[in-house]
Amino acid sequence: MLSKTYPRHLLVGALVVTLGSFTLSEAQDWPQWRGVKRDGIAVGVRLPKSWPRELGKAWKVEVGEGYSGPVTAGGKVVTQARQGDKEVILCLRKKDGEKLWGDAYKAEFTPESYAEKHGKGPFATPTIQGGKVFAVGIRGVVSCLDLETGEPTWRRTFKPEFKKPYPLWGASNSPLIEGNLCIVGIGTEDDGALAALDKNSGDTVWKLGRFDPGYSSAVAVDLAGERQVVALARKKLVGLAPATGTVRWEIPYIVQYEQNAITPTVAQDLVVCSGWKKNTECTRISRTGDRVVARQLWSNDKTTFFMSSPVIIRGHLFGLAQRKKGSLVCLDLQNGQVKWSSPGRVGEYVSIVGVENRLLVLTTDGDLLVVAADPTAYREVHRTHVADSAVWAHLTVTADRIYVKDQKHLTAYALPGT
Repeated sequence: MLSKTYPRHLLVGALVVTLGSFTLSEAQDWPQWRGVKRDGIAVGVRLPKSWPRELGKAWKVEVGEGYSGPVTAGGKVVTQARQGDKEVILCLRKKDGEKLWGDAYKAEFTPESYAEKHGKGPFATPTIQGGKVFAVGIRGVVSCLDLETGEPTWRRTFKPEFKKPYPLWGASNSPLIEGNLCIVGIGTEDDGALAALDKNSGDTVWKLGRFDPGYSSAVAVDLAGERQVVALARKKLVGLAPATGTVRWEIPYIVQYEQNAITPTVAQDLVVCSGWKKNTECTRISRTGDRVVARQLWSNDKTTFFMSSPVIIRGHLFGLAQRKKGSLVCLDLQNGQVKWSSPGRVGEYVSIVGVENRLLVLTTDGDLLVVAADPTAYREVHRTHVADSAVWAHLTVTADRIYVKDQKHLTAYALPGT
């Protein structure tokens, strides 16, 4: 059942409107895992100076189970979810949540006993790019569908290539589109690869072997004067040349139970990584002639990030530390010094979105916190409840909407002031 309000719509003409360093289209879209630039920053979004006690609900739709975050572009919202023994990729109309199309395929999955509470997936977030939807299912199935019609363009399973096409707890790396490539982790422990597929055909362009996939998603960034794909595998962090898959640098990164999940966080020439009870480490990437060199800048043994990927705002790193049963922290990006730590018991997981000088923090209990991105002190500006069941999917924020996927439902809230 849908509940409707009447949101105010921005009128976009034929011209591309540029606002500062971003376009109006970027402010309206959240096309992939962690946003436009895959860094947890909401590009071009303006937050209100004062918040209402409750957010206005635009619509709410039952979509199914799983941790896949919603993505949006071109007036459409896409997510994937489990409905019975099938995974369904769904496209909804942004205006009112009406279902435009759905594509389903059988995806039976039995989670390990110690991961039963997290269900049967899917865990990865789709990507919208160039009029196509790219998605990775719990069993490592990679799909490409037409955004307008939902018709499959291609689908790969990788069953013949590996002893198992997905890692122990199920595939959760969200597909990265870089140029004409769809870059995904495939395979399982001690038998996996990072693969670049032709985004138009699904054919393999290159594969980096001995890259056993963990539960992290790759990013494409400019480092040491060149474009690189930075990816966290089960036992190492690597930087690759996108066109060829050539390794430009790599460092070992092994955590307990080998369950790397954090998305590498990059600012200028620095790459930040962390994991289960593992130091948060910052690596500087530089160039010596034709060589690209990775050297550790700092390591913080008192602050570890497990599943929640941090964000960087104005030279400071904001994330959820494992200590005190989950506490929000701020670290100086240049030296790793802890600037502040919030009271504990925030939870096992949050998703964090940086917006201007604020952080939007969505907890698994369904609370949305507005926190000042201020390195001098922890300051919670506002708090409101936005979900009645557990939230493990990443928060999505655009110029006029906030999207929350709970256990079974996707809810669109009007961003106050729009």
